[in-house]
Amino acid sequence: MDEVGDKGRFEGIRGALRDIRLLLTDVVGGGKPDADQQLLIEVFFGMMGYVAKADRLVTSHESDVANLVMDEADLSLAARAIAMESFERGMRRQIDAAALLQRFTAAHPSGSEENDRLHNILLRLAAADGKLDRREYDAMAEITRLLGQPAEVLDARLALHRITVKR
Repeated sequence: MDEVGDKGRFEGIRGALRDIRLLLTDVVGGGKPDADQQLLIEVFFGMMGYVAKADRLVTSHESDVANLVMDEADLSLAARAIAMESFERGMRRQIDAAALLQRFTAAHPSGSEENDRLHNILLRLAAADGKLDRREYDAMAEITRLLGQPAEVLDARLALHRITVKR
């Protein structure tokens, strides 16, 4: 699953959108999401907002990406409302990331496809510009740990995708 383009440029958003569709596949369409689907939406969009704010500034580009994800995933109106609220709460740091990811890992432990996919998506979104600043790296290191993944996973994925960490 190489996200490095023909010219060696990191292509985080395109790859992330593909994985987001796979992660949220059962949430599209009409109606209110069930409890499992709601958890997935809350975790994904809450952590997306959390990571977006990691460098202390949420750009319009990052907000646009969240809206694009909702559009591309074709979320129902009810799911979209949950997603928007979760993203906002994550940006304002009104979530307990550890508790949220603990709920997620109870249903999707380390080594599961969903756990791995969530980590990949958050990393790609954090590094959509092809680099991570130190705060973004630290946030992703904490997310890696909270997802129960070995610390080496983060650095291996950064190297795979040729993402640099700004010191």
